[in-house]
Amino acid sequence: FGSISGAIMNPNTELLYQSVDMRNFMLKFKLVPRNDGESQTINDIVRTFKACTLPHRDPGQVMGFNDPDKDMNKGVVAGFIGVPNLCKVSFMRGANEHEVLPRYKMLAVTQVDVNYTPDGAYATYTDAQPVSIELGINFQETKINFAEEILNNSIR
Repeated sequence: FGSISGAIMNPNTELLYQSVDMRNFMLKFKLVPRNDGESQTINDIVRTFKACTLPHRDPGQVMGFNDPDKDMNKGVVAGFIGVPNLCKVSFMRGANEHEVLPRYKMLAVTQVDVNYTPDGAYATYTDAQPVSIELGINFQETKINFAEEILNNSIR
């Protein structure tokens, strides 16, 4: 086009607002048990976060029905699954919420990564518990954020 007419398309573009992206963030923790009790606690923490990414078989109440043992409700309830749990993340400073770090709305756990060799080598205690575990958790807010919420400090 340019060689024929001596003109080319203007490469300037304009940014147009199309949609809102939900905020995402990741937290990473290195968990190192010092005794059997802490090993069990770490395993429970990992299991809990893994479960938070998955739906529930029992959806609870569906359209007013919640008793799957009654014949008339079986068909209604059986056609649904329960959505994964939501969570609230707060950054604390002592007993109070931190005044500078981000404040989020309710969050969905979108991914859980567990690294059983965070130090680059496989090592376990005699009970087969890994010496350390790195837990990475990805979160996504479930509601849209607005400028006014930042300005009035309800989110950061």
